[in-house]
Amino acid sequence: ISVVFTVPLLISMLIDIPLLHRFEVQLFFSTPVLLVGIYHFGKGAVQSIIHKSPNMDVLILTGALAAYLYSIIGWFINHSHQYLFFETSSSIITFVMLGNLIEQYSISKTTMEIKKLQQSNEVKTVVKKIEKDGKAEYKNIWIEDAYIGDVILIREGEQVPLDCKVIIGEAEVNESIITGESIPVYKKENDELIAGSVIIKGHVEAYVIRKKSDTILAQIVEVVKKAQRDKTELQKIGDKISSIFVPSVLIIAFITFIVNYLVHKNSAESMLRSIAVLVISCPCAMGLAAPTAVAVALGIAARHRVLFKSSAAFELLDKSSIFVFDKTGTLTTGKLEVEHYKNFSNEFSDEKIFSLVYSAEKRSLHPVAHSLSKYCIQKNIQPALIINFKEEKGLGLSFQEYQDEKNTIYKIGSFRILTHPTEMKKEFDVFLTANDTLIAAFKLKDELRKDSFSIIRFLKEKGKKVYILSGDKKDKCLNLAKELEIPSDHVFYEKLPEEKLNIINELKQKGVVCMVGDGINDAPAMAAANVSVSFNHSSAIAMDSANIIISHEDVFGKLKMAMDISKITIQKIKQNYFWAFFYNVIAIPIAAFGLLMPIIASLSMAFSDVIVVGNSLSIYRKKMN
Repeated sequence: ISVVFTVPLLISMLIDIPLLHRFEVQLFFSTPVLLVGIYHFGKGAVQSIIHKSPNMDVLILTGALAAYLYSIIGWFINHSHQYLFFETSSSIITFVMLGNLIEQYSISKTTMEIKKLQQSNEVKTVVKKIEKDGKAEYKNIWIEDAYIGDVILIREGEQVPLDCKVIIGEAEVNESIITGESIPVYKKENDELIAGSVIIKGHVEAYVIRKKSDTILAQIVEVVKKAQRDKTELQKIGDKISSIFVPSVLIIAFITFIVNYLVHKNSAESMLRSIAVLVISCPCAMGLAAPTAVAVALGIAARHRVLFKSSAAFELLDKSSIFVFDKTGTLTTGKLEVEHYKNFSNEFSDEKIFSLVYSAEKRSLHPVAHSLSKYCIQKNIQPALIINFKEEKGLGLSFQEYQDEKNTIYKIGSFRILTHPTEMKKEFDVFLTANDTLIAAFKLKDELRKDSFSIIRFLKEKGKKVYILSGDKKDKCLNLAKELEIPSDHVFYEKLPEEKLNIINELKQKGVVCMVGDGINDAPAMAAANVSVSFNHSSAIAMDSANIIISHEDVFGKLKMAMDISKITIQKIKQNYFWAFFYNVIAIPIAAFGLLMPIIASLSMAFSDVIVVGNSLSIYRKKMN
């Protein structure tokens, strides 16, 4: 609406069309824009005045109203189109709203992803077990019709629909959506299943312990929403300038009226000069100062697969003094690899052990099996011929070797296959036995993400504090911290989503916090942080909570570049505001002495616009990290 009514007024400045210079025509075009401006900026302006900190909204409305009133008063006193500044009143509002629109377009996407997550991760129906005449029947019902105590069936490959406890059966469950831990968890009778997790192997019957709205997944989504609502952004640069500039201009305008009245004894002329100071003090370029720099920076970042969701993200990332990293899937790839291997047998050679393990594990789809078979095949072994292969959920594998005269029964699995686990279960994760005698063991770890050490060192060199915040086990987190040279007192382990959120809020008392994560378990903490970064392979809710999304390729290299872009963008925005206001230093005295001419105002505003846009485009010439 504002653009439609402003364009004819701007045309009148460029082309001499008599009709467009008429007072009533310009009044007709400018009035709707002024009303839109009052509606759009009025509430923020009034609130900022109440809080004794005039912001950009006050400056916008002051300039627009001053130009509007100046035009009306000037016309009735002098009856000359030389005193018409309606185009200034309209263009101020239109340009600033255009800048807001650029930013709001990207921000509006953030709330949509939470809704998408709820819809995509939401199971519509559940299979309810009904006892009838001593027989069990299974019936599909809507998830809203499932109540606490109802028994439901969950099969292999299905998502757990509601928080429940296992009654019958056993299964391996991927709970990474909640815990962030990539290794499947074995579940048996009386174990709790979390809504959103997935049954990888097996099937169970379980009774519902929480209704749909109270599940842990639902609670996490609500915590994310609350954290997003409660998060307060740092003040915009324009508001900081306005809090000083607006009172100063008002004082100058008042002094202008008093001095001119005392000198000329003409109240009407004194009022015109006073309002002229307000007119010239509100440059149109201020509406372009931040959006143009942000638009250029967004384009550069997007070309390198880095998405900033708002202009505030540039400022907050640049000011971040504390960086908090999730472990699994962030500092590590989430892919398991063998960290350490030990042979406990004098009878079996390493080559023989690797041959047996590879031949058995390549038959399994378990993530642990994949890491072991990958490790063994790198040893240039000859695969063994095995028979009687059997996979037992939660325990591991058992098999025999073809044409083995001793009929040895081999087992590969967790410490549960050992007759005497002792302390060895703390040192190793997977064991190989022959007729229940331990012959070898493997210790697994997440594969460290490429350049993890590099980004930690980079941040330290920049004077940033680095923390690890994870739901993973204590020893794994501390070992990773030691490898990355992060102090042990900067490591938080075995934390649930809400505990992560509380830790972030505590760290925010010490500085501006940037949280880097990738899972739904990180989402509340990411939403609570001042600014957050996620990767484009992350869960939908993690990306929704993040202010910055980075391509999964060379993520830490792109994080460095994002920090560079942020610093340069904020520098350019500050420079733009300087140029947007600079000409006031010259123009305000001219207005105060009654020498303000439309051509002077038009040229000065156009000049500041050109400088602001040109300065923003110069970001292209900057070298990024």
